[in-house]
Amino acid sequence: MALEIKIDKSKFADKPVVEKIYENETVRVVLFYLKSGNLIDLHTSTSTVITTVLKGSGKFYIGSRENIKILTEGETLIYDPNEPHGFEAVEDMIVQAIITPLPIKRL
Repeated sequence: MALEIKIDKSKFADKPVVEKIYENETVRVVLFYLKSGNLIDLHTSTSTVITTVLKGSGKFYIGSRENIKILTEGETLIYDPNEPHGFEAVEDMIVQAIITPLPIKRL
């Protein structure tokens, strides 16, 4: 079964908007809508996280807030399991995150 995903640019708000658009037994796909200046702070996941900028540009943090890579539309950054990561919109930005395997639930 194919799943068509449409980006809804009306979802930009004062705070980041996170939309889970797909999940099965092995993968989760999430869209992040961030206005310029919005931040997804550093965090970790037990999974591999593949981030792709679908619109705009932003600062992507790799391991710390001091290690930054600027990504623009069409660029991808892959984080290893348990690697601290986060991002901040330089301009209005939509980020797709593919998370696999599904994260282990922490107690």
